[in-house]
Amino acid sequence: MIVKTRRQGNSIMVTIPASFNIGENVEFEPIKDENGVISLLPIRHNIYRADSNYDLRKAMEKENIGDNDTPVGREDVWND
Repeated sequence: MIVKTRRQGNSIMVTIPASFNIGENVEFEPIKDENGVISLLPIRHNIYRADSNYDLRKAMEKENIGDNDTPVGREDVWND
């Protein structure tokens, strides 16, 4: 598949194919490396920051969700 840039106002746009299943209004951080490769990194928002009184552990207990206390990826939202 080939996509082509186009001008829209003062910006250059590249169409993302619908087959990628990316919804509307999704935020990305554009990165251009030393080889000219352009990447779009999804912006991750801390969903717990909006409600400082939200107790994730209490909610997990209420829903009977287990926790092994060991992060396996980037889910450590307390230390981002």
